[in-house]
Amino acid sequence: MSSALVLVLVVGSDLACTDRSSSDDDMGSEDGSGDGPPAGDPGDPGDPGDQPAEPGVMYSACVQSSECAPQEFCVFPQGESGFCTSACLAPTDPSGCDPPPGDQGSTCFDIGLVDGRWVCALDCASSPCPRGMRCESVAAAGGERSICF
Repeated sequence: MSSALVLVLVVGSDLACTDRSSSDDDMGSEDGSGDGPPAGDPGDPGDPGDQPAEPGVMYSACVQSSECAPQEFCVFPQGESGFCTSACLAPTDPSGCDPPPGDQGSTCFDIGLVDGRWVCALDCASSPCPRGMRCESVAAAGGERSICF
């Protein structure tokens, strides 16, 4: 089942929102079970780690940007919870992003900010999301992306 990508940035309340396209088969559970192969398998992508629980920490859960200070944004699929984040140093430079909680790769993700900045995110194309987050396929300008929410 797919849904169209709707990317919304509400400047007044500093919220970033996106619809995603996904099927029931490409989403793991929020506790991380079912995200990737069991530990010890030859294809084991590594330790997913845990989503940060402290408010305001990069990649911690949120529903609005006010919960994310000192981070700038709460990025989320429309109608769902998301994660706290800040802008990347440059659109494709995640070197200023906080380290991932597990073995995921840091990436920069275009959420349609007016000033052209992209935000720090966790790529789940080849690694499971941290426990507490879920991998969602989102349509982006450069094509489908797999991002942890």
